[in-house]
Amino acid sequence: MEKGFSVVLGMTIAYAVSFFGLLLAYIVYQRNHHKDNLWRLRPIGVSFFAAVYGYILPLLIVANAFLTLLVKVFRGMEYNYLIWTDRVLILTVPAAVLLFWLLGKLLWRMKSAGYASALATGIVLTATMAVVLGKSIAGGGSLHLLGAYATAALWHMLWVIYFFSGNVRRAFFSPRS
Repeated sequence: MEKGFSVVLGMTIAYAVSFFGLLLAYIVYQRNHHKDNLWRLRPIGVSFFAAVYGYILPLLIVANAFLTLLVKVFRGMEYNYLIWTDRVLILTVPAAVLLFWLLGKLLWRMKSAGYASALATGIVLTATMAVVLGKSIAGGGSLHLLGAYATAALWHMLWVIYFFSGNVRRAFFSPRS
C-alpha cells in the first residue's frame, strides 16, 4: 500500500472518530435536556446505532446516488468509471430507504421491529466481515486490509453483543417502552 493511501486512510479514521465523539456528545446532551421522555428511555448506544445506521448512512447513500446521477448527466449515462454503475445505483437507493425505515424510524422509536432489524444488521455484517476476512487471509491480503476487515467484524460483533445485553432488551420489551 502506498504511503499516500495510508495517510488518507488514517486521516479518514481520525475524522470519523471525531465525528462519532461529536455525535455521542449531542446524544447525551439531548438525553439530558430534551422534553421528550423517549430520549431518556432509549439507551445511548441505541440512539448512536440508529443515528449512524438509520440516518447518516442512508443520507450518505442518497447523496452519493445524487452525485452519481449528476456525473452521469454531464459525462453521459454510459459513464461508469469511479462512480456507481446503473445496476448498483438501482439497488442502493431502495436499500437506503429500507435502512432509514427500519433502523432510523423504527429503532429510533423503540419498536420491536427496529430492535430485530438492528440485531439482524449486526449479525449479517459481522458474518460478512468474517467471511471477507477469511478470504483475505487465504488470498494473502495486505495487512492494512486485514486490519480493516478484522476491525469491522469486531465492531459489528460488539454491536450484536450490546443488543443482546439484558438492559437493551428490557428497554425494548418492557411495558414502559
